[in-house]
Amino acid sequence: MADPHTPYFEDVLTALGANADPAESFAQYCNDDGEQMLAEIFIQLDDNRADAAGYPHGLGLFWNQVTGWLWMRGTSDGRHSNEQPLLLALVATPASIAAAVHTLLIGRDTGLPLRGEDASSSTYPALEELTRNAGTGPDEGATG
Repeated sequence: MADPHTPYFEDVLTALGANADPAESFAQYCNDDGEQMLAEIFIQLDDNRADAAGYPHGLGLFWNQVTGWLWMRGTSDGRHSNEQPLLLALVATPASIAAAVHTLLIGRDTGLPLRGEDASSSTYPALEELTRNAGTGPDEGATG
C-alpha cells in the first residue's frame, strides 16, 4: 500500500486553510516488505496566526497512526516541543481538526484536547487498515 494517509493529509490541509503553512508541512510513510511501519503527518501552522495567539515561535501539529493528533509549541531554535493532545479521536475528521486548531489559535489551549469526531472508514478506508495494523481498533478511535 503506497502512502495510505496522503488523501487524509490533503483534506486536513484544505480544512485548515490559511491556518496552515503547506510549504512547511508533510506526510511520510514507510513500510518494510509490505509491513506498515510508519505513517505520520506534520503540519506547520501559519507563523503570523500563531504569533497573534501568543506563540511567537510557532505551532506545529503531529499525527501518526498510533498516537493520533498532537500539538506542539515552537522553540527559539526552530524546533517543536511540549507535545500535547489536540483531539481524542485517533483519525479525526478534518473539520474536527480545524475546530481544535481554531481553539488553539484563539488562545484557549486549556480547552484541549477536544473530543473530535472520528473520520468515516468509508472516507479513509486505508487509514482504518493502517490503524488496525498498528494494533489499534474501533474502540481506540478508528471507527466507521
